[in-house]
Amino acid sequence: MSVLGVDIGGTFIKFAGKSGSDIKKGKIPTESRFDSILAEIKNLCKNFHPESLGIGVAGLYDKKTGRLTASPNIKFLEGIDLKEILEEELNLPVVIENDASAAAYGEYMYGAGKGGKIVVCLTLGTGLGGGVVINGELISGVSGSGMEIGHTTVDLNGWRCHCGRKGCLEAYVSSYGLERFYFFLTDQSIPSSQIIILANEGKLEAMKALEEFARHLSVGLMNILHIFNPDRVIIGGGIPEYYPAVIDLAVSELKKIAFELPFRDVEIKKADLGEYSGAFGAMALAEKLKR
Repeated sequence: MSVLGVDIGGTFIKFAGKSGSDIKKGKIPTESRFDSILAEIKNLCKNFHPESLGIGVAGLYDKKTGRLTASPNIKFLEGIDLKEILEEELNLPVVIENDASAAAYGEYMYGAGKGGKIVVCLTLGTGLGGGVVINGELISGVSGSGMEIGHTTVDLNGWRCHCGRKGCLEAYVSSYGLERFYFFLTDQSIPSSQIIILANEGKLEAMKALEEFARHLSVGLMNILHIFNPDRVIIGGGIPEYYPAVIDLAVSELKKIAFELPFRDVEIKKADLGEYSGAFGAMALAEKLKR
């Protein structure tokens, strides 16, 4: 059988296609318009001839209505019944999932979470996403909004989050959170990618900003350990991909604040699939749909 997974982003769509045991992956730049996204997905389907299609998409996807209700980075998809449109246009069964949940399933099936009993995946990038797989089943909630770890509150009077609330974990553990830490240390506003470059060059202020980032990440990890008691936590996204030391820093802090029992039994690792975790997860969900 042939299946296709697509992870939709604002500037790229990433894909993973499987035919038999052969898997191909890649990414395509696209314009921030629905017709452009739809055209690229149609082209991918012409190339792969899938029997089912999986889609990962950033934001809150309402399983009951089939609509994306909130997505700060791809607002042009909000309110669209993506599942119905794609099934009509492609004449294929389609499954849609939040991108971070899809990433968790991808890492469970093909990456660093393989073989885990309770696998939690965090994606650290523009925002902070999360997903959890328990005994092989992706748990995304009744409506599809489960594991919004980025929008758990860590400080009622804290920094403003992009969602509009104050003190969300994402306000600190995200690319814009890292930029805030660096600004408070230096009075300079520079992109998170540049901060990571400076940290890798040994620049003290950049390293301190990432240490603060890691300290706040450790609080999020503590909450996850205390709620789920997982055996595997997978951390992916651009920040750990280009500055993997941030994971070691967070684990070091986590050891100081977490209960000893859940800390003892968890393995915390960098994602194996890198930026393709979501596409692989969407592909795996499409394969499951076809069975």
